[in-house]
Amino acid sequence: MRRLLRALLHSMREARDGLWRNPGLSLLSAASIGVSLYILGLFLLLAFNLDRFMDALGRDAQAQIYLVDSAGTAEADALRALLAKDPAVASARFVSRGEALKRFQATFPALKDLPAQIGGGGFPPSFEITLNRGHRDKASVEALGRTYRGQPGVAEVRYDLAWLERLAAVVTLVRRGGAGIGVLLLAAVMVTVGAVVRLTVLARREEIEIMKLVGATAAFIRGPFLLGASAQGVAGGALAIGALALTHRLIERSEAFRENPFLTLVVGQFLPREALLLILGGGLVLGLIAAALSLRRAASF
Repeated sequence: MRRLLRALLHSMREARDGLWRNPGLSLLSAASIGVSLYILGLFLLLAFNLDRFMDALGRDAQAQIYLVDSAGTAEADALRALLAKDPAVASARFVSRGEALKRFQATFPALKDLPAQIGGGGFPPSFEITLNRGHRDKASVEALGRTYRGQPGVAEVRYDLAWLERLAAVVTLVRRGGAGIGVLLLAAVMVTVGAVVRLTVLARREEIEIMKLVGATAAFIRGPFLLGASAQGVAGGALAIGALALTHRLIERSEAFRENPFLTLVVGQFLPREALLLILGGGLVLGLIAAALSLRRAASF
């Protein structure tokens, strides 16, 4: 245990000294990791806010059950009881003819006299249905329609999930695009970090040969390089998080953000703590893997 602790302390000291001996290369490696994780973080920010937007839409009414004009209290009460027992239904709100008319007149004040001119029709009573989280997909909504179309007093079950599906497709495209670009950037970063490690190994080859002659193990020699690359990865992750926070703050304070509601949907909220820890840990793992692969190719220890 004491030997392991001594080896760890040695690796930490050597990693620190190695970073200070080559500050330019260390900064280049950390900056490369930071830029890649920053771009990947932008895609995460976009996908995260789009997911929030879709979840908010899912909490709104996704289906409407319209009753026939002749439907009375008995039919409405029977339908309300069925909806209360349905596991797919989170809530069902009854909208009377009078309430539907008032809502129309409030939404379209310029057309408030239109219902009277056409005889006051076109506003049947209805139920506005909010679905539970696990029943908001297209198949569940279509099953809901099949269930209630045949009920007494029901004239129509209406739902429109086509635009939600298109939005879901956009979110999927953003995720896949971000993942593809992220893979390319991370591959480039691994090449950069690997080159920095190989240059450091070449610069210290005489010292490494001496350590091998006195019996130093491969783990003892490689430890400082791995710790140094991990530190560069963590620094790159921290740079990416800082740049993302600054970008988000600048967007929030911009005039375009205040005037364009769409921007509040795509970048309205910053990444959660879990995503930030993922970026930081990703930088560490990236630096460690790049250094391990580089040492395996460049060194004979």
